Amino acid sequence: MRGIPAIAIIVGHAWFFTGGFGGFTESLPNRAMVRMDGLVALFFLLSAFLLYRPMIAHRTGGPAPPRVGDYARRRFIRLYPAYWVALAGFTISVGLYGVFSEHWWAFFSLTDFLDLGLHDVCPPDKEFFCGLPQSWTLGVDMTFYVLLPFYAALTGLLARGRATRSWVKVELTILAVLGLGSLLLGGPPFELRSFEWFRFSALGHFFWFSLGLALAVISIVDWKRELPRVARLARGLVAHPGLCWAAGLAIYLFTVFVFFPAPFIIAPFRDGWEYNTLNLVQGIGAVLLFIPVAFGNPNRGVPARIVGHPMLMWVGLISYGLLLWNVTIAVLLGYPGADEGYWTVLILGSLATLPLAALSYYVVERPVMKLKYRTLREVVRSRRRAQTTGSGEAG
Repeated sequence: MRGIPAIAIIVGHAWFFTGGFGGFTESLPNRAMVRMDGLVALFFLLSAFLLYRPMIAHRTGGPAPPRVGDYARRRFIRLYPAYWVALAGFTISVGLYGVFSEHWWAFFSLTDFLDLGLHDVCPPDKEFFCGLPQSWTLGVDMTFYVLLPFYAALTGLLARGRATRSWVKVELTILAVLGLGSLLLGGPPFELRSFEWFRFSALGHFFWFSLGLALAVISIVDWKRELPRVARLARGLVAHPGLCWAAGLAIYLFTVFVFFPAPFIIAPFRDGWEYNTLNLVQGIGAVLLFIPVAFGNPNRGVPARIVGHPMLMWVGLISYGLLLWNVTIAVLLGYPGADEGYWTVLILGSLATLPLAALSYYVVERPVMKLKYRTLREVVRSRRRAQTTGSGEAG
């Protein structure tokens, strides 16, 4: 599933940094391209589902949840090393601004977008060379990683001693309140999305995260006996995977024709309600894309055949590297001063990004991820034993 938005990253950034098709007009091609930003909702939904499910599986007889310390180490290892390599690599090779300034700590900790005043160390006409501009999504993820254990602890207390059907109903209600609350706080009359700490943190996008959390809850219960009636719609959708994706496509087309054609994070919407409505329908579209893949038969239906394609699976595998390396390359090729056309930036950008993303995964991410489930001392001892015995380490 990560492969789908990863491809959209390359296609969309080539469009954005070459000035759109004939400028950022309201033409249909521009509208179609910009509304691929709805796939950001899928990224956040995936994070919530994949991280929360192991935390609550024990409530219905599954394995024990990870310890908080182990969880924190794994999230740190997954997020920061590859990001630091890309950040330092671009700073040394092409000269990113701000990274080695007095605010270096904010760029390296992914907190720089929580206060855009920290970006004042960058020249105003070099905004896309101020650190890694796409890292705002990583900052949102990072704040969600911090919040999730506290949320899991709270819902764990609420679930203790309750029948499964009871705590599921309570938790889905809580998620509905928190998710819709996040939308409402971002719009009128509160307009918290005008504050960086809200717009660039999990608080401003909690609706999308709440959908992933809710799907994680639904995934661990017996759908026939313990799922509340209000949530049983998911069971019906699973039986029609093609219909789910068709409905998701219809939602995408709706956003193409109805909403202002600019990326949602910077778009000058007419009012806060327009912004919130876009977030709402894009979240629903992400759910419709996700349900057939996570809950359906992996051997039947068009969605299963698409996401099961080996090339798309490989793109999903290296998707973090694609996010880290593609933007600056697209800026170098297409931003005013370079002025290459769309197809040039797309093709050359892809040819440059794919090898770097693969290197990021195979040289940085995968070796470091060995520490997710073993300490550094255990890894070193294992290698020493392998060298002593002359046998290779088990994969």
